[in-house]
Amino acid sequence: MGHVIVGTAGHIDHGKSSLVRALTGTDPDRLPEEKRRKITIDLGFAFLDDVAAIIDVPGHEKFIHNMVAGASTVDFALLVIAADDGVMPQTREHLHILRLLGIKHGSIALTKCGVTESEWRSLVKEQIRAATQSTFLRDAPLFEVDSLSGQGIEDLRKFLITELPKLPRRNKSDVLRIPIDRVFTIHGHGTVVTGTVLSGSVQRDQKVELNPGTVSARVKQLQTNAREQTQIMSGMRAALNLNSDQTPVRGQTITQPGSLLSSRRLGIVFDQIPEAPVVKDRQRVRVLIGTQEVMGRYRLIGETNAFKSALLLLDEPVVAAFSDRLILRRYSPLETLGGGVVLDIDPSLRGGKFREQTASLLSGLYDVDGGKALPAWLKIRAPFAVQMSRLLAMFAISESVFKESFLRAETGCRQHSTFVFHADSFAAWKVKVVEHLKHLHKTQAAEPGFSTTQIAAKLPLLPQQLLEITLSDLLKTREIAQDGPLYRLPSAVKKVDDKLAALISQVIAQLSRDGFAPSSSSVLSESLKRPKTEIEQALVTAFRTNLAMRLGTDLFFEKLQFDRAVDKVRELLRKTGSFQVSDLSKHLNSSRKYVVPFLEYLDTKGITERRGNERVPGRNFDKADPL
Repeated sequence: MGHVIVGTAGHIDHGKSSLVRALTGTDPDRLPEEKRRKITIDLGFAFLDDVAAIIDVPGHEKFIHNMVAGASTVDFALLVIAADDGVMPQTREHLHILRLLGIKHGSIALTKCGVTESEWRSLVKEQIRAATQSTFLRDAPLFEVDSLSGQGIEDLRKFLITELPKLPRRNKSDVLRIPIDRVFTIHGHGTVVTGTVLSGSVQRDQKVELNPGTVSARVKQLQTNAREQTQIMSGMRAALNLNSDQTPVRGQTITQPGSLLSSRRLGIVFDQIPEAPVVKDRQRVRVLIGTQEVMGRYRLIGETNAFKSALLLLDEPVVAAFSDRLILRRYSPLETLGGGVVLDIDPSLRGGKFREQTASLLSGLYDVDGGKALPAWLKIRAPFAVQMSRLLAMFAISESVFKESFLRAETGCRQHSTFVFHADSFAAWKVKVVEHLKHLHKTQAAEPGFSTTQIAAKLPLLPQQLLEITLSDLLKTREIAQDGPLYRLPSAVKKVDDKLAALISQVIAQLSRDGFAPSSSSVLSESLKRPKTEIEQALVTAFRTNLAMRLGTDLFFEKLQFDRAVDKVRELLRKTGSFQVSDLSKHLNSSRKYVVPFLEYLDTKGITERRGNERVPGRNFDKADPL
């Protein structure tokens, strides 16, 4: 069983470290400067038997970033308030941070009770109850303690040992996540990192990845509570001796290779602290997430009475997953502004509807029950499907968990090959395909039918594989009809007989096999052993329906092969800036007699431009579809 992670919180010099020392017998202040100045600067750690790991956080306002790094992995908060001081500024700030990080459980320790009068303590307790009235500590037990005399320490200790094991686990994911909070070197062993295992487990000799940075590493040794382990589970404090080409840094997260996303863009729901200055659109902010602190810019994209939806544009990538919590602070002067919940990672910035779509996503997912969040995200954010690997990383779950928990009829989640999509999205694709076919029949009434390329024009973000299953489903329900490689509405007059439709399919298949070695009607007639007049009729129909491309009067490419060749031209020009005919011939593994007319065609379309013997990018080089 893993440890419960307990985190202290409270104002500077209220006795947090002394309380941890009294409870555990371990001094959490490890730095010489901490001992000299008698204040906590960085995180300290101690263990309460085998029940809990206690993270001691600094109380000084200058070290809030360290406090958040420790509190971000906490299951249970121990709010420490000195009886001779009462509620102070950092008490309130720490309370806000604990709430914004989603911590639900805790207790209160009233320290230094040995040097204060009973009547004064009663007044302080009233002040504490008023300060915590609207927080998760409203009904929390309060213990009067004195770390020097030992007063009340045993009662608090017994309470923690008894109650902490009853707490629910914060994270049930099986994907490994260990935010690194300390990095140091031990002579003869090398680099050691420490952190709390948020989810998953890690074993000795396991290959892991450090993110951001995708740095590969191997776990040489494992420890928890100064004891050697072969495996460390979720909820435990861990020390890992790593073998890596690059030195780890605090703020990185230890993961299984490829299991989590790093991004410089996060979509969040933002919760503003009422007393803090209002965060303005485009304001520079400090973002504290996990054990990372990065600078970024806040973009307001939607607002209701309950919350604000925002986009964070970060200077450096961060590791994040759906529902992760973060804190925003002012760039200068340092002040906590509020917190956020991550609801989207690396959202696309394309298109004029981005702000509207993202605001809809964030408002649609606000307060959604955890089990319903993934289908809701899939429905709102991925109307054209998403790769399985991205979805798993987004929600920090394994494929087995996804299939067991979400790939069921009632969730609406569907999978085809490597893609995942929502059933409602699939229904919408079908409607759009039928509507587009109606439009094509109306505007191009003379055409016998339409190719997948023509149909895909209205669904540019839908992967080819998913368009094919959409068409297949529409054929099964007889909402559309098929003549060879062409599709039409059943109500449309059939203009291609079965014989011609079959021949068109044969011609396209042959052109596809030829790759970038286009064929003429004569060559196809000979290879397919069909009259040239029939081949010409099939080619004309294929060209008109965008199944084939024609250069000159009698040189044909299969459309997909032609598009791939255009992509390779762009690829070569981006790499070299210019090329000659011979360079492209090698790049396409084709002959000059095909490459020359191909380039002349691209010149006319503005994709390339001829300058002497060289080709350079033309006026339409970056246009999506100038053909």
